[in-house]
Amino acid sequence: MTRNIRGPLRLAAALTACTAVLAGCGGGDGYNLTKPPFSGSPACDTLTGKLPEKLGGYEKESSNVAGAAAWGDGDVIVYCGMPAPEAGAECVDEGGVDWVAQKPADDRTSKMFSTYDRNPSVQVRLRNEGTDASAVLSALGPAVQDIKAGKPCGTKG
Repeated sequence: MTRNIRGPLRLAAALTACTAVLAGCGGGDGYNLTKPPFSGSPACDTLTGKLPEKLGGYEKESSNVAGAAAWGDGDVIVYCGMPAPEAGAECVDEGGVDWVAQKPADDRTSKMFSTYDRNPSVQVRLRNEGTDASAVLSALGPAVQDIKAGKPCGTKG
């Protein structure tokens, strides 16, 4: 008596392939973009429509998460509609936009910046320490400048 194991082997191979595809895609991204809490504003819709196709040396990934975009495999992530950064952090002007350096949000982020006194706030997360933060922030300037700015960094009152 011989057993035919081709059917179960084919099924196992198909399930393995499907699992590998889904794991690699992460349901559309390998870096788990989450919808920012205040991403529903028209300013965020405008911003995401103006984001560059290449940023920090990485190609833009496709995403259907409102108010969020990623380049590379999550090497650069931009969120529009985040809470405003805490006051007192170091502020820099890049690309005509004031940015505040922040403590990274998680262990996959090496550098993180948020816009200063813009509503909604834009947050940028860089995964790799070697990514040129200045170049990334400057390249985002034209898209972010459409969000109305309040007072510049260092201004009191």
